[in-house]
Amino acid sequence: MAASSLGSLGLWLELRRKRGGQLQNLSLPPGNGPLLIIRTTPEAEAAAAQVVQILTHAMPRLRVLELGRDGMADIAENPVAAPQLLAEARPHALLLLGNDLPPALIHAAEEADIPIYLAQAQIREKPGWGLGRSLQARLLEAIDLICVTDAASRNVALGLGVKASHVRMTGPVTQIRNPLPGFEGERALLAAMLRGRHVWLATAVPVAEEEAVLQAHLAALRHSHRALLVVNPADSNQADAMADRFEERGLIVARRNADEEPTAEIQVQFAEDAQELGLWYRLAPLCFMGGTLSGDDEAARHPFEPAALGSAIIHGPHEGRYHTEWQQLQGASATRRVRDAEDLAAAVAQLSQPQQVAVLAANAWAVSTGGAGVALDIAQPVLTRLKAVKS
Repeated sequence: MAASSLGSLGLWLELRRKRGGQLQNLSLPPGNGPLLIIRTTPEAEAAAAQVVQILTHAMPRLRVLELGRDGMADIAENPVAAPQLLAEARPHALLLLGNDLPPALIHAAEEADIPIYLAQAQIREKPGWGLGRSLQARLLEAIDLICVTDAASRNVALGLGVKASHVRMTGPVTQIRNPLPGFEGERALLAAMLRGRHVWLATAVPVAEEEAVLQAHLAALRHSHRALLVVNPADSNQADAMADRFEERGLIVARRNADEEPTAEIQVQFAEDAQELGLWYRLAPLCFMGGTLSGDDEAARHPFEPAALGSAIIHGPHEGRYHTEWQQLQGASATRRVRDAEDLAAAVAQLSQPQQVAVLAANAWAVSTGGAGVALDIAQPVLTRLKAVKS
């Protein structure tokens, strides 16, 4: 059976499998401007807000109906209500944000000849050659324009038979965060003091990751005897006890809360005050994000903090509440992901030269600061379609 036929069979079976009743009491946005229906997955909500803001600013008469919001049920998986909604609402376009490909809604829009746009999408190929993969290809084929977050997603889409003209790699829409402040005078003094040293920062380090960070620094010292570790403990109340344990292991420690500076002989600088992280992100070319190795991430920092200030990022397998941001950074090859303490030690030792971290840092900076431009890239083709509508 041909792949397209298999995909159509998969779609038919998927729609048969779903159940759902009719949509009741449909209430449309007031006005007579073009209507855009948006369906967003939870991880893409921040991106959706930026895109909608651009669309409504550029087209004040635009009416936006978001499934699952403001009393509108999310009928994307309902094979009865989805075509009913499109028939009654008569939207001019459908915008899907996120990784979901809801068969009922996509099929209904295709049947009604409504343009479909997919954005903020990471596409990962279904394994094997069965109905799942064929259905995925069939749904992607129905979409007019697919805006993906990374090159891997584009390659998967092309491998599934989507035309190259229908796939655009925009990168991810990210929530812009203002860089943490840092006193420039102090930064300049410390930068001069640390010139020529391999400096790396471990932020929000819980006790559960203390040994892993210590072993990673010992590996760094074997590679570069002047390496300096800056430790920001997850709990400032644990800072003195943690510093004591580092000293017991033979390391020379300076404590920020005692006004001690990272002079030439210091191997570990404790930076207890999280309010000063903006300073240390600016000084350390490499940063390990605490809480991601053990999963003890109560105090974990937002990954865009170091990214916005030019620090390359190492992180563990636990993404926690910043799952979306980690996915965005990984998709742009902007981080080094480690599996365990041994892997962390190897990464810190390997990333000891400026040129080795430059690409990671540049990619991370682009992700953390490029949200507005990407949102505009997503909005533009939708606007072009809507402005062509005469209503």
